[in-house]
Order: sequence, then structure tokens, then C-alpha cells
Amino acid sequence: MRIRGDGLPVGADDLPAKMAWTHKCLIALVAGAAAGELKEPRTGINFPEKRNGASLNRLGVRTKGPIKVYAVGEYEDGSYMLKMSYGVGAPKMVSALADALKPRCSDSKAIEDFEACLLKGLPDGASKGTEMVFSTGGGKLGVQVNRKNVGTIGSKALSAAFPNIYCDSNAVCSMYSVGADGEEGEAAGGLITPQRGAIVGAALGYGLGKLLS
Repeated sequence: MRIRGDGLPVGADDLPAKMAWTHKCLIALVAGAAAGELKEPRTGINFPEKRNGASLNRLGVRTKGPIKVYAVGEYEDGSYMLKMSYGVGAPKMVSALADALKPRCSDSKAIEDFEACLLKGLPDGASKGTEMVFSTGGGKLGVQVNRKNVGTIGSKALSAAFPNIYCDSNAVCSMYSVGADGEEGEAAGGLITPQRGAIVGAALGYGLGKLLS
């Protein structure tokens, strides 16, 4: 399809054609505004609102003293996304998660397998910006680093213990529900935040401008 200089298809001079083209543009623009990401406010790190169809439920920040080590997002399918805000070596990151699992999981062999798996997935360490996803469904713990599958540990005890790192009374950080912290939270459930409203408004303005020109 050839596009004219005004952004409409060649030959789209009649009103029905303009309306059809404008409708397609609006659907694409509004869908993009609605899909988006949510920003964890303390670190400024963005998390996708949806991951494999599962919605983002809660956010938190793991700190060590004044250092914000990583932000974590909890999804409704039981997966956890960790995004590094501060770079650390692979052994340090692996041992930190393993140490958090030990008092929560009786399967010591599974924890050892988890350590080996994650260490293999961090050959260059857990530098700032590194993304790790841990999936806890189906009685196994899946490990993904920077959107690449690293391995799976088949252990019901391990997969049940991992969420407790962030959920039990001794959780390593506080988690807040999406919707409980200002604009980012209001975006849950498809609500239009001021930022998204501006995008949608711009889309509508563009479409009406094309329609009336």
C-alpha cells in the first residue's frame, strides 16, 4: 500500500475510505497505549504489565543498606521477574537467592541444582539491567536470564518455597500491590493513567485531524 504525504493511502479521498483508515490507525495507537509497562518508582525500572498473558500483581525492591540491588515483579501465574538495579557478581547473586531458599525449602539437592543452573545462566555476572525470571508452576522452578531459558529444576518443595522469599513474614523485601502506589498502580486492570490518557488523546486528535482534512 502506497502512502501519501499526508499519511493516508493513495486514493483515500472519499469519506468512507478516510474513516476506515483512521479507524485502523486509532486501534493500533490506542492498543499500544494500553499494553505498556509499569515503572517501579524507587528504581525507575519498567516491568511489563503482562507476561505470557499473566498480569503484574505486585512490585518490590530488594535493598542492602542504602543500595537498591534489584526490583522484583510478581505475576499472577506465580512467576517472578527480577531486574538488577545494581550490578553484582554471579556467585554473590546466586548465593543470596540460595541463602533465602534454605530456611524455606527442605530439598537441599534441589537448591544445589538451582545454584548450578543460575550460575550457568550468569556467565558475565548479574550486571545492572540483567533480567531474571523464575517460574514456579507445575511443581518445578524454571529459570530464565535475559529472556533465554537456562534450565528447570523439578522439585515441588523448591517451586513452593521460591515465592515465600517475597511473600512470607520474613520476606527479603516489602511488596506492594499494583494499584497502591500512584499513577503506576492505577494502570492495573486496564485503567487509563494520565500518561496513557495523553497518548490516547493524541491518537484521537491525529485521527480526527486526518478525517476532517
